[in-house]
Amino acid sequence: MVLADTQGSLVWRVVERFYRSRRVFFSLHDRYEQVVQGYVEKFDQPRQEIRLSPRELVDLLSNQDLEVLRDEYLVPLKEVCHRLFRTEDSTDFIDRLVNDIFHELSILKEEHYNVLTYGTDSLGGSVYGRDLLTEQKAVLDEVHDMFPQKVHRIAHLYHVATTALEALLHRWKSDPVLIRSLFMHRDRFVAQASDDGLDHFYRWMYGPDQQWEGYLEVADSFLASGFASQAIEAYRGGQLHLEQSALEEDEKSSIGKRLRHGLSRAELVLESSSIDDGEV
Repeated sequence: MVLADTQGSLVWRVVERFYRSRRVFFSLHDRYEQVVQGYVEKFDQPRQEIRLSPRELVDLLSNQDLEVLRDEYLVPLKEVCHRLFRTEDSTDFIDRLVNDIFHELSILKEEHYNVLTYGTDSLGGSVYGRDLLTEQKAVLDEVHDMFPQKVHRIAHLYHVATTALEALLHRWKSDPVLIRSLFMHRDRFVAQASDDGLDHFYRWMYGPDQQWEGYLEVADSFLASGFASQAIEAYRGGQLHLEQSALEEDEKSSIGKRLRHGLSRAELVLESSSIDDGEV
């Protein structure tokens, strides 16, 4: 289903595309770090002193993977951030950070391409007015410094951007598109975005030990639109998290009544409905 460009749909696309791009980048990052650590152990040298062959440098990263991350993940993320946050004279910090990530990744990809272009072990001799071996050495020396700088810089930007985006989530805690989409993707994209899955997002949106509120909010939203089966799942999730919360018993009792009342209404709607197509 194609979402119209409401604020809610843009927010959801920013959240989804950001966490998906982050997951892809850190997969590349972790593989890079694993390979580099292998060379550290192999040569028994500090990583900054190791000099690899052109082929070894090329194999630290995948040009195709860098291109996919840039074109299929960061370009759509950058575009939707512009649409959500930018005005004629201002934007949000997260928009600037995503833009920086895109540009740093583009530079990293270009440096990797330089190794592919200049860094062949068979390169030798000279061309009139040029010393190809000297040029190769200069390029490779630059890349030995540039690769770790860019990989670590992008990782840092992702960490800062994650904090910045999560600090905004409470603004959209009642947005129907966002809260329904997070719930519907809780076993897929959301589970991959954080070890705590949906609970991680709810802590930022509703506060520590308030995850039950997220379930209640989305359950009420589903029920208001007639999606009884999804509402039932959410109300039950709210009941489970309420039981696990550290709230005072009086407050638990009051919230529990709201959850039970909503659950009963949703069950009645489901029972009285001849068709429940399950679409949001």
